[in-house]
Amino acid sequence: MGVQVGQILRQAALRAPSAIGVLDAGRDTASQRSFTYAELDLWARQVAAELAQRGVGPGSRVGLLAESSAHFVASWFGIVYCGAAVVPMSILSAAPEVAFRLQHAACTVLAHDDARASLAADGCAQAGVKVQAVPLSTLVRGDAVLSPLDMSPEATALLLYTSGTTGKAKGAAISHASLMLHTSVLVHHTLGLHEHDVVLGVLPLTHSYGCRMAMLAPFFALARVVLVPRFSAERTLRLMNEEGVTWLPAVPTMLAAWAEQAMGDKPRHLRWVLSAGAPLPEEIARRAEARLGVEVRQGYGMTEATFSTMNAPPDERVFGSVGRPVWGVEVRVVDDAGDEVVQGERGEVLARGHNLMTHYLFDAEATQEVTSDGFMHSGDIGCFDAQGRLAIVDRIKDLVIRGGHNVYPSEVEDALAAHPAVAEVAVIGRPDAYYGEEVVAVIVPRAGSEPTVEALDEWAAERLSRTKLPREYAFVSALPLGPSGKVQKRSLRAWLADGTLQIVETGRAQKTGTVRT
Repeated sequence: MGVQVGQILRQAALRAPSAIGVLDAGRDTASQRSFTYAELDLWARQVAAELAQRGVGPGSRVGLLAESSAHFVASWFGIVYCGAAVVPMSILSAAPEVAFRLQHAACTVLAHDDARASLAADGCAQAGVKVQAVPLSTLVRGDAVLSPLDMSPEATALLLYTSGTTGKAKGAAISHASLMLHTSVLVHHTLGLHEHDVVLGVLPLTHSYGCRMAMLAPFFALARVVLVPRFSAERTLRLMNEEGVTWLPAVPTMLAAWAEQAMGDKPRHLRWVLSAGAPLPEEIARRAEARLGVEVRQGYGMTEATFSTMNAPPDERVFGSVGRPVWGVEVRVVDDAGDEVVQGERGEVLARGHNLMTHYLFDAEATQEVTSDGFMHSGDIGCFDAQGRLAIVDRIKDLVIRGGHNVYPSEVEDALAAHPAVAEVAVIGRPDAYYGEEVVAVIVPRAGSEPTVEALDEWAAERLSRTKLPREYAFVSALPLGPSGKVQKRSLRAWLADGTLQIVETGRAQKTGTVRT
């Protein structure tokens, strides 16, 4: 029996063709435009037909490099309509990051918006394989259309790149069946979305969180999405009232920015807010609740096992809790031996259910390392309370989450280690009230060299996306090493906490009310 995640849009167009699916808010009021579900579906079928003419079909993978827009939505669905898998890429990516994903996923096409034309061209040139860079506007031309193809339930619909603190980035393969079932569960059992809801889509659709909560779930519910390509606290607060926004998925950095806005009219129609993607300090949650006038709830998941738990209504809102497992997902907390711990004790969080990836692309060994008896190892430390609510208290891995963006220390370390004045480097996260965590690079200079923060920042900016750039540096004569010669990042964090590390900020360290996503 075939399964096709593209049916989420196709069925919306058949059931409510004249309903507004997307208000594309653009960069300003003058560029706003509404699109019905029928219009979005027609665009998607045109994209599918154009891609099919370019040789794209079942088993193909297509890169998508664009900011959130109606064009992005139509292209995303058009890719899956013709049976290919979407490989979304952050608009903040550097050319080498685009190139790696294109090469590793064996993409044949990279769809991009006009603003990313140069980045797309550079990425394709560096990929070392033949990739067609195609503007989104080109994909929606012509009279030919192609409706969603039936796909095997386990066929890959979405390929999301992630990595641990060591090694190359890995492509987490998400199946059609997983996307369909998990979306249905979230809408009906967890979020309670319906056709009268209006969702503010300010999360990037290139990210798993934004794709699921600001596109798939609202479309499944026949709701309306107000798409905002770039976050501004002032503008989004205004849009909430102008457009009657009822539900809002966000990251802690956005909540912090809203909390800092001058008190004015609270959003009149908002029911509650979901925070995920990074730890949410209670202080920020309370201030955001005061400004928005509704409760801020938390959810928990990861790229490979999205939204395993959620503290959603009607459950009691508990600060620090990420809630109970969603319907159909089993969550365990285990000790080092793999045995479940008793309630209240800490251990590693494992998840099993319809929300899991099927595998890492071309990496059976890595897939086996993170799975056991159908469970996915999260690398996070958590505990359950007496009511069965999960709290995440620490991370095993050294992943840094800055403003909702995952920053993998190895990628930053690799970039900085290539600088001719750097002998050794270790990257850690420092708790930050605004961003959740800040990226700190600890540098051992080469003998006779005195690298400056300005030089290192410029070097890193040429090799990394903006979300991964260190905002703070420290210079030491040697890194703390364990018996095996491995850098002891625990010691570095202790040095940071007690002031042993003297921090030097870059010009990027300022916090503002505008978060660029």
